[in-house]
Amino acid sequence: MAHSGKRRVVLDQVPQRVWRAPHLPFGLRTRHINDDPETGAQTLVVDVPPGWQMPAHWNSADLELLVRDGDLTIAGRRCRRGHYLFLPAGTELGPISSTEGATLIFWTDAPFEVRTDERPTPSKPLGETVDIFDQTNWLPVQEAFAGVTDTSSHGDIEVPTQCIRLRRVEETGKDTILFVLPRRFAKTALEFHHSTEEIFFLDGWCATDPEHVYRAGEYLCWEPGVIHGVVTGWEAICLSKHHGPLTSPQIPLGATSVDAER
Repeated sequence: MAHSGKRRVVLDQVPQRVWRAPHLPFGLRTRHINDDPETGAQTLVVDVPPGWQMPAHWNSADLELLVRDGDLTIAGRRCRRGHYLFLPAGTELGPISSTEGATLIFWTDAPFEVRTDERPTPSKPLGETVDIFDQTNWLPVQEAFAGVTDTSSHGDIEVPTQCIRLRRVEETGKDTILFVLPRRFAKTALEFHHSTEEIFFLDGWCATDPEHVYRAGEYLCWEPGVIHGVVTGWEAICLSKHHGPLTSPQIPLGATSVDAER
């Protein structure tokens, strides 16, 4: 099984639920965006109220978060709008607090538990916060993907495109990437992926084909093998998560389906 394919989700139209879990202080609200029943992975938007606090604890799954708005102090990092942080399983998260409140894009790779017992050694060292809006962090796509196999779909980009490779999982090929599309962005080929791809649109607009235009505050999930293109955009900032090896084979125009296993 995998995450459900979803053509369009408008984040603010997804109903909120109160997040209740053992050891989790009351007050968080979540919007369920997607999940993988087989692995327990979840994609959520989490709303943190002003003044919310949480004591010391640790997480049982690898987590990724991006602050869409507001502020959050977590794992000793002071995060604000546009800050991305990867939190490996076993990381000491608390105390957590927010002064103004925050809205988070929140990914968990496995069932999420708040743990307060003896903490294991984290699965990886805790990295630094990345400011996705800091242009000094942006790299040309061709430079960022140097050495990655099967990136032929990047070769025909007609205008400079930049990105940040936020997370790379070497053993599975998973990537979390911020793409920054300039004005008049266009690609001339259709493509598909061998693994699920989730995209949050953060700014500007991006069209995955002439009939489907996405703007800030929307979400898309491609199941493996779904053909899309020709992709165009205008000053778009897109947060993309691949759940397997990052491959983007080009396919002939006019094709309507593809065997994702080949």
